[in-house]
Amino acid sequence: MVRYLEQLPKGAVVFIDTNIFHLYLRGPRPIRDSCTAFLERVEEEKIMGYTSTLVLDELAYKLLLRRVEELYKRNPLEVIREKREVVAEVAPYVENGLNIVLGIEGLQVLSVESFHLSDFMEYVRKYSLLPRDALHVTIMVAINCKNIASADEDFDLVPFIVRWSPV
Repeated sequence: MVRYLEQLPKGAVVFIDTNIFHLYLRGPRPIRDSCTAFLERVEEEKIMGYTSTLVLDELAYKLLLRRVEELYKRNPLEVIREKREVVAEVAPYVENGLNIVLGIEGLQVLSVESFHLSDFMEYVRKYSLLPRDALHVTIMVAINCKNIASADEDFDLVPFIVRWSPV
């Protein structure tokens, strides 16, 4: 089931997926505004916002690739293979984006623990989720969270999750 971020009720517990942060930092204006308003509610502690180190890793990677693509106007993976130092070149951009996200008061960042790994393949098999998404679901279950802020429709395949989308 999908609903809009603005409709997420006060006091809700929500896991925040990578694309919400990416859209907050780099999205088109209306979607970025929706993500900003949502994250302000997290900061004001009107909503209990959780994410994971895995999400931050994915965000850093997306920011890195996007910045390389902007600078070199080519496939970023090809650029990195040819010119490895480009990673260090764009590192300050990536670090700035991560610092903005980590500066959101009230956002709780959870670590991926070994006990999460024992269950996530069940969600891969049962709901045909990609491994990273299945791991997000496993973390959500561990904290008894039924809401995810995400633009990723794959989470709609999980019947016990409500997806809250900026679009």
